[in-house]
Amino acid sequence: MNRPRPRSRAACLLLAGGLLLLAPVAPVLTPAASAAGPGGHGAQSLARAGASPPAGAAAAGAAAAAAAGAPIPRPATMPAPYPTPTPTPTSPHPTPTTTSTVPHPTDSPSPTPTSSTRCSATWKLVSPWPGAFHAEVTVRSIGTTPVQRWAVRWTLAEGQGVRDIWNATVSSTIDNLVTIGNADWNGQLAPGASTTFGLIGTGPATTSPLVCIAV
Repeated sequence: MNRPRPRSRAACLLLAGGLLLLAPVAPVLTPAASAAGPGGHGAQSLARAGASPPAGAAAAGAAAAAAAGAPIPRPATMPAPYPTPTPTPTSPHPTPTTTSTVPHPTDSPSPTPTSSTRCSATWKLVSPWPGAFHAEVTVRSIGTTPVQRWAVRWTLAEGQGVRDIWNATVSSTIDNLVTIGNADWNGQLAPGASTTFGLIGTGPATTSPLVCIAV
């Protein structure tokens, strides 16, 4: 049995730029259709007849699909690598500044004697009464230069104390040794000048020798 030769036609495709491309189109009459006999259709008839479709038909179909604009698979674009972060320079921690501290001022010490003859102190008992007494102390400048500050010091008798004082201040009391300093307004004494302060004491109305200190 003679098989009819498949006829093909060329399709004209118009491309951009005015060029013509001739591409073969799949045969109008496929071999499978020609091979179909009265007993079957398509591939079933070919299978019964022991025939296979010609290899040229598959190649012609692939060429027609390419000419018709079928998408051609392309390799996926590799993503750009992430940029490496640039380390930010860090400055060293500032060195703490040492702050100098000024010590707290201390109380002015009691004046120390510069000369044993610059001042004198005299005790006067004004009035005693049981368990207490009133006394006055006179401080006199006996040097040749003015006195800027003065203090009177003596040792308290057993059971004796100083309760009230005026025209002077109590500088310190250590054990039985008491020191009385000048007030703000009567510390300066010219040569030969004097000032007096009073006190109320407790205990016996006696006293030990007074020591006058001038600066």
